[in-house]
Amino acid sequence: MRLLFVSWAWPSHLFPMVPTAWGLRLAGHEVVLACPPSLAPVAGRTGLPVARVGTDVDLTPRMKSFMDGARPRRERRTPLDLFVPVADAMAGDLLRFARDWRPDVIVHDPTTYAAPAVAAALGVPSVRHLWGIDFTYPLRVFEEAAFTELYDRLGAGACVVSGSTPTLDPCPPGLQLPVDYTPVRTAYRPYNGTGVCERGLRGRGDAPRLCVTWGTTSGKFGAAGSLPELVFAAAADLGLDLVFATSGAEAFGPRYPPNWQTVVMQPLNLVLPDCDLVVHPGGSGSALTTVLAGLPQVCLPLIPDQETNAAQLVRAGAGARVGAAGASTGQIRDALTELLDDPSFAAAAAALREQSRALPDPGAGLLAAVGG
Repeated sequence: MRLLFVSWAWPSHLFPMVPTAWGLRLAGHEVVLACPPSLAPVAGRTGLPVARVGTDVDLTPRMKSFMDGARPRRERRTPLDLFVPVADAMAGDLLRFARDWRPDVIVHDPTTYAAPAVAAALGVPSVRHLWGIDFTYPLRVFEEAAFTELYDRLGAGACVVSGSTPTLDPCPPGLQLPVDYTPVRTAYRPYNGTGVCERGLRGRGDAPRLCVTWGTTSGKFGAAGSLPELVFAAAADLGLDLVFATSGAEAFGPRYPPNWQTVVMQPLNLVLPDCDLVVHPGGSGSALTTVLAGLPQVCLPLIPDQETNAAQLVRAGAGARVGAAGASTGQIRDALTELLDDPSFAAAAAALREQSRALPDPGAGLLAAVGG
């Protein structure tokens, strides 16, 4: 079987599909990743074949305005307007590539709306591959208004609405939002990018160890000013050991304890086994990798999907949320103290880990969904 995996230009949308794609390739199926040009170098480092499709759309100004707390523009037709130019920039070239390569199935992340349109135009099945909590599903009521023009242009017929095709769901049930479709539940397999495997973190004393990570999306668009500094100050107040896992070259200032460590380009799943709790903005990759490690987590959400992830972690009893706008060292210190002092958070985190471990292999689930 030939499977075409499609993501637009954010690593955080591609990464959750990589283990599924590799599992299928190792099972003997042909796999290609299709993405815009700017994501191709990252996609190429997965070791899978890559096809560059379409052109890049710079969403940096829009995302920075989200993170800075700007209100949505009043002239928007739908909440999905952000993704319309992205889909338009990919669709024509993606259709041409797919006609040449002739996939049997097209697999896509929830916001790569060009992919189901191309699948409909070709008459092949499409599979929606979640990266975590299905925060886009409530927006399905806007999909026809946002993308009918694209479907008409491709000759694809009626707009395919989220939930009407199989959805591969790697999120443990205790963390997922309620939906009115039946998901194909699969295990979450962490892929946090490539990097050099460190020989291990330095030894620690009796203090709990906190991991701070700013993820791929929040790290790409800036860390909302002083938020990391506030986290570091709260950790210092509590006398915590700390590891900063980053994709950049940030370093701690001299006022921080010398035993604290910065780990650059180290896959997060290799760092967490030596930690006791995690602070991050609330991205799905950080959240689900932390779930699989069985650790409580504090979220400081900056954009809507991070808000959803934070709310669900709080609801599950496995985490705490501190609002990024107006956050203080004291608020973060209180959240860390609560998670460390109340054993129910660790117990809830462990329960989510066991739920995740009990789910079936993602590749097998996808093939079952399409009858492969």
